[in-house]
Amino acid sequence: MSEPLLSVHNVSMSFGAFKALSNVGFDVGHNELVALIGPNGAGKTTLLNVLSGELIPQAGKVSFAGRDITSDPPHRVVAQGLARTFQAAEPFQRLTLRENVMVGGVARQKLGLLSSMLGRGRKLIDDGTLGSEADSHLAAVGLLDLADHPASILTAGQRRLLSIARILASGAQMLVLDEPGAGLNDVEKRALGDIILSLSKAGKTILFIDHDMPLVSRIARRIIVLDQGRVIANGEPAQVRSDPRVLQAYLGQRGVAPVKAPRVRAPAGEPLLEVSQMSVNYGGLAALDRISLGVGRGEIVALVGANGSGKSSLLRAIAGIEVSTAEHVTFDGVELDGVSADRRVAQGISLVPEGRALFSSLTVLQNLSAGRYARRRAGGFHHVIWRSASERRQFEQRLEAVYKLFPILNERAMQLAGTLSGGQQQMLAIGRALMGDPRLLMLDEPSLGLAPQVLAEILRCVEKLRDEGLTILLVEQNVTAALAIADRGYVLANGRVVAQGPGRVLLDDQRLTEAYLGSNEPLPGDSAPSPRIVAM
Repeated sequence: MSEPLLSVHNVSMSFGAFKALSNVGFDVGHNELVALIGPNGAGKTTLLNVLSGELIPQAGKVSFAGRDITSDPPHRVVAQGLARTFQAAEPFQRLTLRENVMVGGVARQKLGLLSSMLGRGRKLIDDGTLGSEADSHLAAVGLLDLADHPASILTAGQRRLLSIARILASGAQMLVLDEPGAGLNDVEKRALGDIILSLSKAGKTILFIDHDMPLVSRIARRIIVLDQGRVIANGEPAQVRSDPRVLQAYLGQRGVAPVKAPRVRAPAGEPLLEVSQMSVNYGGLAALDRISLGVGRGEIVALVGANGSGKSSLLRAIAGIEVSTAEHVTFDGVELDGVSADRRVAQGISLVPEGRALFSSLTVLQNLSAGRYARRRAGGFHHVIWRSASERRQFEQRLEAVYKLFPILNERAMQLAGTLSGGQQQMLAIGRALMGDPRLLMLDEPSLGLAPQVLAEILRCVEKLRDEGLTILLVEQNVTAALAIADRGYVLANGRVVAQGPGRVLLDDQRLTEAYLGSNEPLPGDSAPSPRIVAM
């Protein structure tokens, strides 16, 4: 068996106490086309940063073409023949496409300050060497017709293709692509897949990250799965999709959610929140594509779907902190178009953002007070001093309710928020939102970074809030736990709703698994590449 082109051996990487990678090891052979997948926080981007020389691991070794590149800086890694793209495709807007790709050719031609002063760089430009090579790379990604146009005219999909052409110009043997399909529509993804397959057929070795499992399943010959910094699966697509460890990593563990019989609930009445045909775009990338949903009073509604499916964008758009277009968005019958984010807080919409966004240098009590102040400020009161004894009494009542729900916050009231544990910080973030006395509480990934037992405690509190009449819209990466407590759920994929129904019914819906791990069925008109199984 020939020596692999890339070999990763027992690589570990930590950031403080957080272990991003733990003894990661795998090989990529010459001319392989391999996908690297995993849920949020699995360590994928950290691994790519190690491979490309952006980070030096604390342990382990990375070899490329038989040479140890573990400690090489990025420009030397590229010179060795391994080049990567980044999640944000940012070309030089005022340069033409040809000139953008010529920039990538500088590394292969070994041009530097001295050689440029001696005229070698000018000669390569004057005799057309860099330009003709750039044109061949643009042709490889289908952009040759736009070679003389500025990069500023490109669509999101075309910018990603340009970034691939630019690393081709470096002369790389191996291409490492970081989410090349993120935000692209179906037509653009199909074109991207065709181009990646053609590059593989032309002899390039390719390792790519993507969260679009239909794209991954269509083009990858092998899939490597990371979870919590470890390789948990490595094999052909159909084998990986049915691996119990992969299903658990993506869909969560049954038993994390509170164990109790499902409640018998009357059908939801008139929705508290109605969203019709909402779209969100980021610089040409479609995060939401005409989504419609409703949330009834007193319900828990879960939003689930793979990374990049649009869940957080939807919450942020409802909260008014993301620009969106929609046929209509109504809250308690009132149209929200043109209503600012702070006014939405005053109307009763509160968002607990992913990452919590606490004031780490303030105490627990001060953070909770800020939640009440945000509601008062939105209502037109801009002073911390209470305007009346009634206002002060309302504040104390809300604070007492939060302390009753999360007693640990009362015990830690004078402790700095930045010194709390992850679970306590999440409780504080929820408590701060509750201080605003919301009617709709939106939670974005409350389990992020939490141990299962802590998540179970958080979800028990969420259920209690629902039982007390609060309406909750929940985005949660632990799908099983979220749908087990949800009255209803929506499954999102590529910015669209692909399934909806009662939470516990969705747990057994095949469309849920397909939204995360793709389908075993080939796409119409596609011929699947021959898979190769590699032993662990």
